[in-house]
Amino acid sequence: MPAIQQSPPPPPQGQDKPAFRVRPARRGDGEALAALLGELGYPGSADTSTVHWVLSHPEMAVIVAADAQDKPVGMITLSHRPQLRLKGRIVTIDELVVSAAWRRKGVGKALMKHALERARVLTAKRVELHTHKSRGEAVRAFYEACGFQEVDSMVMRLTEGEPATSSR
Repeated sequence: MPAIQQSPPPPPQGQDKPAFRVRPARRGDGEALAALLGELGYPGSADTSTVHWVLSHPEMAVIVAADAQDKPVGMITLSHRPQLRLKGRIVTIDELVVSAAWRRKGVGKALMKHALERARVLTAKRVELHTHKSRGEAVRAFYEACGFQEVDSMVMRLTEGEPATSSR
């Protein structure tokens, strides 16, 4: 599997652009990834063993934007798999989050650019993502600006530990 290319070094100090770089996540990023997922509304979801498992999984990619001290301030995760009906690979963006202090500074756009490049390298036939309507119009506008279109679909879910059917 080809490696994700790292972005160029951050701009020199004194310019208006924030100093961040995009790179693949590493095992040592676990605490920062957990904090980012907490900001997304999923506290406690990135324990050390899960982070190591996801980072080593061949059909997963976790890309982070790191500040000047190399601490992740944003992340995007994607998974990919072959799909019969598409006659090729589908990529799903599973999480995208940028720390509140770093929003509206190009971090999300840079992460999405790297994720879409990864999808191109994988020759994906489709890239999908799911977001809650409650996340707001700004989130929808961001994804549309990245080229995504809203489709008429229904998300159905069976979650471990919850009954499959209700007893009435």
